[in-house]
Amino acid sequence: MSVEGATSEADHGARKLQGAMLEHANLAIERMPGLGYVLNRFIAEAPLRLSSLIARPSGGSIEEVQATTLFRAIEDCSGLTAALYASAEPESRLLIALDERIDHLIVSSIFGEVVVADASSKPGSEAGKSRTAIEAALIEAFARALGEALEAALAPLAPIALSFERLQKLSDPFALGRRDSEAAAARFSLEMNGGACECLLLLPQAFLLPFRNELAHDPNVETPAADRRWSKLMEFGVQQTRLPVTAILEEVAMSLGDIANFRVGGLLSLQSNDLTAVRLECSGRGMFTCKLGQADGRYRLEIGSPIVQGSDAAKRQTGASPIAGNDL
Repeated sequence: MSVEGATSEADHGARKLQGAMLEHANLAIERMPGLGYVLNRFIAEAPLRLSSLIARPSGGSIEEVQATTLFRAIEDCSGLTAALYASAEPESRLLIALDERIDHLIVSSIFGEVVVADASSKPGSEAGKSRTAIEAALIEAFARALGEALEAALAPLAPIALSFERLQKLSDPFALGRRDSEAAAARFSLEMNGGACECLLLLPQAFLLPFRNELAHDPNVETPAADRRWSKLMEFGVQQTRLPVTAILEEVAMSLGDIANFRVGGLLSLQSNDLTAVRLECSGRGMFTCKLGQADGRYRLEIGSPIVQGSDAAKRQTGASPIAGNDL
C-alpha cells in the first residue's frame, strides 16, 4: 500500500488529521533526557560497529530528537529503504530509514575510493533498478551493524535485545503500527568514503514507554565527577569543628523538691566508689566509658570501651540527673 493510496482510498481527511496530530503530540521528549544520552552513545558506537564494512570509518553526528507521528515520519521517508528491527521485551518494532544512495556509499567505502555512479545509480533512480544479491547482502550487513550499535547504546539504561527483521521499501504507513501513534525521530549522519550517509532513526511510543522511568534521567547530568578538592575541604572543616565533651562521674535520681533545695556550699554524696566507669559524652551523646585517675596533680581519664548507642538511649529514659566532673 502506498502513502498516496492510503490518502485517497482509506482516509480522505488524512492531510487534515496529520496537522491535528502534530499540533497535539503527546510524546513528551523533554521528559526523556536519557534518550539524548542514548543517541549520543549510538552515534559514537555506530562507526565502530561498521569498521569491518567501511574501509576508513570516521565519526558521525546526530540531530536533536523530535516528537512526531509514524504517519508523518514514514511519509517523509516514503520510497527509501528502511531496516526494521524487532524487540521481544517490550514487544515492539523500530526502524532506520537509510540514505537513498546507500548502495553507492557502501560500495565506495568498501573499495576505499569514490566510485563514479552511472545514470542508473543516481539518487531517485532506485525505483527502476533492482538490487543484486551482493548489494542486498551488503546493505543488510550495514543495517545489522546499526542495530548492534543501537542495542549497545541502550544497554546502560534499558538492556534489550534487538533482532534484525528485514529491509523494506517504505510505502506502508502502518509499517510500525497505527499511523497516528506517537514516535521519536532523530536524523543522523555517518561520514563514509563516498560522502555523508544521511539516515533517520524512528522509535515508536510503544517501544519507548516501557523505559520512560529509565529515560527520565540523564546519567551524564546526574553523576558528575567527584570534586576531590571540595571533599578534602569539607573533611578538614568537619574535623576542625569544636564540640563540648563532658565527663560524668555518676547519675543520681532526684526529686524536683531535692533539686529546689540546692544551696551554695551544699554537699552531694556519690553513691558509688567505682571510678572505672566514668561516662564520656560529646554534645549529650554517650561516647566512651573511662577510668578516672590522677597524675602530676591533675585528674585524667583513661578511655575504656565505647558506649553502645541503644543502651545509652535506654539509660537516658530512666530520668537520672547526672553529677558531672570538669568539662574536658
